[in-house]
Amino acid sequence: MMSETKKCQICVITGTRAEYGLLRELLFKLRKDRRIDLGFVVTGSHLSDTFGKTEDEIIGDGFKDYIKVPIPMDDDSKEGMAYSAGVALQKFAELFKNYKPDLLIVLGDRFEIFAAVSAAHLIGISVAHISGGDVTEGAVDDAIRHCLTKMSYLHFPGCEQSAKRIIQMGEQPDRVFNVGELGVENCLNMKILSRKELSKSIGFDKVLDNYCVVTFHPVTMEADTAESQVYELIGAMDAQQSMSYIITMANADAGGRAINDIWIKEGKKRSNWLIATSLGVLRYLSAVKYARLVIGNSSSGVIEAPSMGTPTINIGDRQKGRVMAESVICCEPDKSCIADAMKKALTYDFQEKAKHIKSPFGNGTTSKLIVDIIIDYLKNKSQTNEKRFYDINY
Repeated sequence: MMSETKKCQICVITGTRAEYGLLRELLFKLRKDRRIDLGFVVTGSHLSDTFGKTEDEIIGDGFKDYIKVPIPMDDDSKEGMAYSAGVALQKFAELFKNYKPDLLIVLGDRFEIFAAVSAAHLIGISVAHISGGDVTEGAVDDAIRHCLTKMSYLHFPGCEQSAKRIIQMGEQPDRVFNVGELGVENCLNMKILSRKELSKSIGFDKVLDNYCVVTFHPVTMEADTAESQVYELIGAMDAQQSMSYIITMANADAGGRAINDIWIKEGKKRSNWLIATSLGVLRYLSAVKYARLVIGNSSSGVIEAPSMGTPTINIGDRQKGRVMAESVICCEPDKSCIADAMKKALTYDFQEKAKHIKSPFGNGTTSKLIVDIIIDYLKNKSQTNEKRFYDINY
């Protein structure tokens, strides 16, 4: 149990641009709270020039006294991903040998986060997991996310269905808190750029007219489908001749570089494309707000886009199993299917429908709820992380 005068030692880990964008408001609140001594660990693609060295965005937000944990990011094969996870496990074990926070906060389902939590679990550091209980059947992240759930003590799912799944996995209901998604909080509370400000900031005047935001990641449970699926998507994009596109690069999963190489090569042939390694959360959400559509297979199309009133074309199986708002159209990774979905989503009726969708992922108070819950937990924390399996009475 924590004393009333001692600060709570809390550590947050981030490894990707998207994850940091979600954690950002929570980090601000933790940093500002006088009851908390915040430790911040930056790893993964943040430290890689290939993926935009998004560490610079973290520095721009005023986080300077953070810990760097560099891991290999040059090999994006499945074997390379496994090797990176192994190196990360060793490095986090070394970090936690001398640094033992009262609580480690992580988000999502990345392999580098799996490594960090594995080290923390073996060493005996309590873990709070954000966005557990989701299902994404097309990605290796799905199993990783569930593994993180079983190694964590506090759970902060983004919707009621995910909360029920966590309990179904044997976690005690009084440690599972449906707080909504941090991404929705960003959408509802962040003051976004105007169209003119966005155009100037990214150097792309096409945003003053009709455009779509495109993000396509590898489907890591499938074998070498990424390149063919991207070309199917490009065919559908080209069919909308009056449309422009802001394309954000794929993440550091197996096959991500192959997708990015295609975007760069094909982008050189098209004046109506803007290719961005990373827009940062403010510019990205501003781009989503004014876009006619969000297209691809990123979780942002399922979680953030509906909260911004923008229709989504969700392609393939990567997000299969997630709760979907009515403004999300799911389709196969086939040129004609994608084109048909785009035509439907661009109709006046569907565009108007999307503007009035109620998000299933919370009301924009997520970060405050998380801070209040973890402070209460740490002030009453026992000396053990022992958990009792919760059996459901069928």
